Order: sequence, then C-alpha cells, then structure tokens
Amino acid sequence: MFKKKSFTTSIVVRYCETDAMSYSHHSNYLKYYEVGRLNWLKKLGFSYFKMEKNDIILAVVKSNITFRKPAFFEDKLKIKTTLLTPPSYSLEFQYEIFRDKILINEGYTKLIFLNKKNNKPIRCPIEIIDAINNY
Repeated sequence: MFKKKSFTTSIVVRYCETDAMSYSHHSNYLKYYEVGRLNWLKKLGFSYFKMEKNDIILAVVKSNITFRKPAFFEDKLKIKTTLLTPPSYSLEFQYEIFRDKILINEGYTKLIFLNKKNNKPIRCPIEIIDAINNY
C-alpha cells in the first residue's frame, strides 16, 4: 500500500507579492506550491535543474486552489507538500499553507512527465520511484 509522502518548506511573503489590499496576491499561491514541490524533490535527492538537463520536464495539467485566510507582507508561511498517489506518468500533490499553525490555503496540482525534446509523456524515472519508496 502506498504511503503518502509529505515535506514542509518555509517561506516569507515578500513585499512585491502583495496587492493594494496588502494581501499576498492570489496568483502567488501557484508559485508557493512550486517552491514546495521543488523542495520536495530536493529532499528526495533530486534537482529539477538536473532533470531538465536530462530532458525531463514536469508540466502542470491541473490545479485547484482554496483560499481560507489572506497572507500579508513578511508573514512566515509553512507549505506542506504531500504526494497523493504513486507516480506513474504523473505526480499528484496536495498543498497546505499555514501561518502560525492556522491553515490559510489548500491546493492541488497534477503534473505529467514529458520528454523535453518532443513534449511526449514519459514514465516517472525509476530513480524517483525508488527514492519515494525508500523514504
């Protein structure tokens, strides 16, 4: 049975990410998810930069965001990134963003593995599957 894998990343809301209401603009949350996802891969021992050098890219094909409370300039946020299902041609992640242990945002993304040269779907590299299974 697959056990979900979660990692937590910390970020601070930058001034340039806020809008006229002093909220972190809604468009930033997909970027926050990306930060969580890339750090999730790093914690498994993989560099997205190196994956791209090996002609493997991950394209977001689906996303969902639920806003619960706003984040403001200089808020310290924790992004909990959880792999929901075993990887195949895709990866599915759930995100929970907390400020002071209060859940302020939830999200979901589905990404597919693509060959960078021809943009065709490929299976998840075995090294990533092994790292997930051994974590």
